[in-house]
Amino acid sequence: MGKLRHIAIAVPDADETAKFYEQAFGMKRVRESVTAVMLTDGVVSLAILNNQTSHEALGHSGLHHVGFITENVDEAAMQAEKSGAVYADKAENVAKRFANRGQLEDGKVIAAAREQEQRKYVDPNGVKFDIVNDAHARNSWRLPV
Repeated sequence: MGKLRHIAIAVPDADETAKFYEQAFGMKRVRESVTAVMLTDGVVSLAILNNQTSHEALGHSGLHHVGFITENVDEAAMQAEKSGAVYADKAENVAKRFANRGQLEDGKVIAAAREQEQRKYVDPNGVKFDIVNDAHARNSWRLPV
């Protein structure tokens, strides 16, 4: 069964927003890039996507998606689909984004030596979410699992 791992929001200034959450709630910055800042409280993480530079969040403001971590992505994905979720990542988009990080295999992103896996879905009401394994959370997010 999956557990809530992160919430992603899209904003015009990721650094300014990150500073707010660091000061207001004591969240810790664990990773940053030109497209996003990742914060954590040690339990749940906050991905702050820059809607000016992140191709996934361009022009979008507010809640972007929620993320779940699970030991078995295949089982969690099957359960999500049985419950009405629709697979949202087109294979060609996945291939473009992760071409430098790993390989594409049957619509799943698997980083060669790290066995990272992530799948993106949309729930019956249109809310985006992703399902990841421990390796993805540890290596992509650099967070303890």
